[in-house]
Amino acid sequence: MSLAFPVSTAVSSVEARRCRAITQIHRAQWEGSRQIQTPLRPEFLQVVEQSGINQLKHHYLDFLKEDTWLGCANIFISSTDFATFDSKLPAAARETIKRWYPDFMRFDVVECGYFTMIGEGLHVKDPADLAACLKSLHEEMDAIAQEQGAQFQMIRDVPYERFDEYMAVLRPAGFYPALGFPNSVLDISWKSIEEYLTALNAKTRLKFRNSMKFKEKFGIEVECTRDFAQHADRLATLWRNVNRNAKDYSRELLDEAFFRCCAQILDDRCEVLLFKYEGEVIAFMLNMIGEDDYIVLDWGVDYDFPHYKDANLYRAATVLSLQRAIELEKKRLELGITNYTPKMTLGATVAPLVYFVKNSENPRHSRSFARMLSDNIVQPDNAGHDALLRTGMQVADLPAIEARIKRAQDDYLDDDLFNRVGRYFRADSMRIGGIYGLYPEFNCAQESSITFTDQRKRVLLGTNSYLGAASHPSVVNAALRAIQRYGSGCSGSPLLNGTLDIHNLLEDELAAFLGCEAVALCSTGYQTNLAGLSALLQQGDVAIMDARNHRSLFDGVKLSGADCLIHRHADLDHMERLLQRTRGRRRMIVTDSLFSMEGTIADLRRICDLAETYGARVFVDESHAVGVLGETGRGVCELQGVSERVDVIMGTFSKSFAALGGFLAGREEVIDYIKHNAGGHIFSASLPPSVIETVRAVLELIRNEPERRAGILERARYMANALQEMGYNAPYYGSQIVPVIFGNYTLALAAYKRFMDHGVYVNPVGPPAVPEEASGFRTSYIATHSWDDLNRALEVFQKHRRDFGYGDR
Repeated sequence: MSLAFPVSTAVSSVEARRCRAITQIHRAQWEGSRQIQTPLRPEFLQVVEQSGINQLKHHYLDFLKEDTWLGCANIFISSTDFATFDSKLPAAARETIKRWYPDFMRFDVVECGYFTMIGEGLHVKDPADLAACLKSLHEEMDAIAQEQGAQFQMIRDVPYERFDEYMAVLRPAGFYPALGFPNSVLDISWKSIEEYLTALNAKTRLKFRNSMKFKEKFGIEVECTRDFAQHADRLATLWRNVNRNAKDYSRELLDEAFFRCCAQILDDRCEVLLFKYEGEVIAFMLNMIGEDDYIVLDWGVDYDFPHYKDANLYRAATVLSLQRAIELEKKRLELGITNYTPKMTLGATVAPLVYFVKNSENPRHSRSFARMLSDNIVQPDNAGHDALLRTGMQVADLPAIEARIKRAQDDYLDDDLFNRVGRYFRADSMRIGGIYGLYPEFNCAQESSITFTDQRKRVLLGTNSYLGAASHPSVVNAALRAIQRYGSGCSGSPLLNGTLDIHNLLEDELAAFLGCEAVALCSTGYQTNLAGLSALLQQGDVAIMDARNHRSLFDGVKLSGADCLIHRHADLDHMERLLQRTRGRRRMIVTDSLFSMEGTIADLRRICDLAETYGARVFVDESHAVGVLGETGRGVCELQGVSERVDVIMGTFSKSFAALGGFLAGREEVIDYIKHNAGGHIFSASLPPSVIETVRAVLELIRNEPERRAGILERARYMANALQEMGYNAPYYGSQIVPVIFGNYTLALAAYKRFMDHGVYVNPVGPPAVPEEASGFRTSYIATHSWDDLNRALEVFQKHRRDFGYGDR
């Protein structure tokens, strides 16, 4: 059910003649074709080539068929930092990641387009030859990418009106579309700037007239000149000011050579508006002059000029640019990409542009990269803008266009179940960025420090083996003895042939340990919550859930068919309002006792009070608390003295018990009901004997070695205090889990990889496990952490504290 894309047929062979210098092109043909876009004219390309900006590698194509010139294309290889595309990545986080990994999201890209202007990088003389020239173009781009080792290819700034034509040729060749930065265009129909101003509404007209009073108000002079080579150094300085301050995507690195080349090569094709104060240039607008268009190219300003904000010189410069376009009798003013609001205030509409992208090695990365671009290039809100000048003005339906482009990225049809698979790209985005580190491969037991497949030793600050029992001799020996006596597995469910004497023995021992009447075992902790909640809840019932509950709790409620009402994390007033709202219905309060991502502890005393007041039952997941908290290690229920007030206690064996599986504990009749009605219990094979005896051995450690619990919390407090002293946001809530919050998941992933490189393993956490603002590290501590290892880890935190903006201490 994969999509079938249209393939252009009858594409006759076209020869692409490639050259590396603008002097080697078929210049007469390029210059003689009036339809050719302004940026593709040789003199403009010569400026970019001769000035050497960004150290681009240039390629120019002439398309020939039997010595007949069909068209041309501009291609270059750029080293582009796509991290600047990510609108969700704060500048400070991006700077930090770049210090660690300079090549993060920086790729060599073979591009067909322009580096300093916007427009279609391919010109075809006869539209009938477009498909043939496009085929030749992408074949040449493939060859260039292979020769130069470029990771990506991009054909950019294709007008949306030509999307179908390009798609028919490029999609079968492995390119995926993305809606790029749109151009801002103002069609000119006025004979003078005064006529334009008169056409505006009164409010906008007043804004523009006031912006033109810079001389009267501030003593600023303006000069329009084509002889500006002597100002090249100053223009470069002012441009850098704006570039450093830009919040939108910016990749050009314009310098003195670029501005000098503009003045020397373009002659009457280029002019600058110079704003001067007491003879010094304080701002400028660099504009290009085409056959029919006037292009606003670059802007620079001195932010230290005392009247910078009040003078609003950018607005004045755009109005003056429009005035020059009108005086030169141009048909349109092109204002370029980003910073759309002032351009739309001028009356410009957006012209949607499409990028076609391809990864040179991995087709899946082509699709993922296209989706990344689509998600991070924010389209302006054009429709209905109050500055649109004329009634009936045609504006692009950007939401509809964006939706169509995203559908065109799909490899599966809309009604194909795998459509959502094709639309998932988060993991690939991490791989593309070079910060993917999930599914790490350990090759030893999880202790204070561990080794990976690279044989490097790292301090382990990300494990749930809280008691450090996984390699304890008594635990290992118990598992071995169980295998020798009972074999490796039970080969059946608990209801039928899967119950051994040691299963019943463990249930009795756990019940006695927890002070409950009975216990039911399940084969995984996740399955335990699904089994318990799906059995106890039914359609029409209500589960009242903390927003930070474990995913398995939510899935258990979903499986039951009960209504799920969610209250804000730890907000029991909100919980009470939900209880009040659902009076008369059968309800269960479902909560973690120790929340695994942030280490916060539920207020079970008040939860039980509310349950008793409003007639609700209480289900508590003690997975991370059993074995660690409470006087005898029975968890938060014991810590807060509510064990007898909680209806069902759930726990897992994969944390403190260093094994696998889980249990449900409560009144005998409740547990008996679960054993005969919970599908996850009845229809799953029983826990293997080795696991049962592992758990029994750890249970013995919990009873006999309380110093392990004390040691865990001592280490957690020590680390939290040390991290806080360094300036880290590392709150301590009284458990073995200490979050280190950065506020951005991309930064957390990069920091995770960085710390791994420096000998410390942590767990990176982000959405959906925690909200984006809570993203960071989840550090957790175990009884067997050596103090030397913890201090080694703190040295790494200390080393990187300045990377997170905490300064010296």
